[in-house]
Amino acid sequence: MKKQQTQKYFWATALALLSMTACAFAQSIPSVTSLPENSPNLVQNAGFENGSANWHIPENTAQVTGDVAHHGKSSLYYKNDSEDQYKTFTQEVDANPGDHVFFSAWVKTKDVVGGKGVGVYMQSADADGKYINGSFPVGYGGTRDWNRIGSEYIVPANAAKVTVGLYLQRAHGEIKAPVGTVWFDDINVQIQKPAIHSFLLFPNYRGTVKQGDNTPWKYEVQVAPTQNGNEATAKVFTKLISSSGELVFQQEDAIAADGQAKQLALKAPQNLWVGDYTLLQYMEDPSGELRVISNYPIHIVSKMPKVYIDASGFTVVNGKRFFPMGVYLRDASDSNDENLTRIAAGGFNTILSYAYGTAKNPETYLKRAQSHNLKVVFSIKDLYPEQANHGEDAFNIATKYINSLHDEPALLAWYASDEMGARWLPKLRKMYNIANLLDPNHPTFQVQNKVVDIEAAFNTTDILGADPYPIGRADDLTQTSIHTRSTAQVARNAKGVWIVPQIFNWSVYDKKYPDHAPTLDEMRNQAYQALIGGAKGLIWYSYFDLPYKSYEEKYKTRQKDMAYFETRWKDITSMASEIDAVIPLILQDKKVSLQLPENAPIEVNAWQSDDALLLLMANSYYTEKNITFALPDGWKIKDAEQGAIKSTFSNGKATFTLPSVGSGVFRLVKN
Repeated sequence: MKKQQTQKYFWATALALLSMTACAFAQSIPSVTSLPENSPNLVQNAGFENGSANWHIPENTAQVTGDVAHHGKSSLYYKNDSEDQYKTFTQEVDANPGDHVFFSAWVKTKDVVGGKGVGVYMQSADADGKYINGSFPVGYGGTRDWNRIGSEYIVPANAAKVTVGLYLQRAHGEIKAPVGTVWFDDINVQIQKPAIHSFLLFPNYRGTVKQGDNTPWKYEVQVAPTQNGNEATAKVFTKLISSSGELVFQQEDAIAADGQAKQLALKAPQNLWVGDYTLLQYMEDPSGELRVISNYPIHIVSKMPKVYIDASGFTVVNGKRFFPMGVYLRDASDSNDENLTRIAAGGFNTILSYAYGTAKNPETYLKRAQSHNLKVVFSIKDLYPEQANHGEDAFNIATKYINSLHDEPALLAWYASDEMGARWLPKLRKMYNIANLLDPNHPTFQVQNKVVDIEAAFNTTDILGADPYPIGRADDLTQTSIHTRSTAQVARNAKGVWIVPQIFNWSVYDKKYPDHAPTLDEMRNQAYQALIGGAKGLIWYSYFDLPYKSYEEKYKTRQKDMAYFETRWKDITSMASEIDAVIPLILQDKKVSLQLPENAPIEVNAWQSDDALLLLMANSYYTEKNITFALPDGWKIKDAEQGAIKSTFSNGKATFTLPSVGSGVFRLVKN
């Protein structure tokens, strides 16, 4: 009886709220409020009350003091007088692969100058001690009283050592450290595994469904195991509510509380009127307690938006699938007619300029792009408080841009975030809400450079992006596949996946890297890796860096070498031409599964096109590699050598050999 009364009270309250705020629910992004139990702090001696115990602190650097503290009596005091001294203060924590970690530190600063100020970070290394990845939220400098800084981190699958660290954070590409005085206290690392994850997989684009579309609606649901590890079942209750608060349909499902993701199908109600609805969901854990409440806006429309993301993650423009093949621009001068003519002739159909969002005459920019048959991803990434000196008026400026530009024919999407990370999530949600409310016809696009941030961004964007940039700073190009697969896995086909491959030279941004401009083979290889891994768009970074070879040329002498540019551009257009020829195959989306060996050094995927099966392949290593697997039934090799790819066939299996960073398409024919 008590449980029934609780449920009755819950639904009565929820329906009342929906009736009062139907419009707000209809326009807002999905919201999820979970009630997980906080796990214990993994940091030992988190407040330095036991001196420096458990911490690795280099000699003659930081020291524990009893004079200043955020809580208790002690803190870690560090005064750095030399910008040539760069030290970190670390502790290994007991976190495991797959753990979703929230970490933070309380910090106080005095006269901190340079770099990114005071910071806290988490990172992982493999069994050989090799760095894998990390989360490094931007801190602050100056003189401030106690403030809390931190972020989120997902421990990678191959992590053997996980570390939390405190430091004065250098700026990207610099070797000089900040100077000044800082106190650290109350360091916190918690593994947070919410009791339940819930993702709406269809209708995937902002809950938009064309009237009469009877495709089943889908959730992905994941319920954490009970603490005692016993098998248990959770209940999922789902209801569709009209804008007037009327119950349209309801469904109850039972799922195992085992931590495994499961899909639930909801039979779409027939003959829904055009209008706004709310899909309301709550779940009971195995003990019968209410654990999660979710609401998703549902829009039944007579016509799908001008641009949207379909149920396979492809971008649809005016009813047809579209694959963005684009480049990043920076200055307003980059978007003059000379450059746009060159870009369009070079095999690209999309541009993304950092300047717009802040540059003058955005309407002229969009119309100029339209005259060159180029689509525009319009940047609003700098229109947040704390950025570009807009202060609290930033969102109002973004609102004006969206209101004034949303009908421009060249507009493809809004660029809402450039590596902004999990700490920006509340503001990213707000920007997404603004875009949803003002412009249902164009999706938003975010780029993140950490997997943890990509996952955190799921409910704050329509298109997810990643920018691995391995060329010139890694021993191989595997990060492109790792980031693409991770992004596609997070996207679950419910979001678009646009990858940002590298055409710039790392020495332009960071003096410690040698001059290494990406070669034609390296650029082509990134593209094939991304396509194989599930990319539905490629926006290359960056056109504006191409005339430079070094940091000094770009930032000090500002000397452009246009002869060098032309050499680079020739390779880039050659690559673009080859990838453009493959894009129609990707858009058809007729994938054929392959039985591939685990940990193969060559990336492979297969698509059928008429009477041919096309294997896309990429060797992301700087040495020759091969892969052996059985061909799908009904297909055979006609030409053993195709481009850079060589093949042999023996004992029912084919072996393919690719040279250093080799990539391409290998054609099979029917038996």
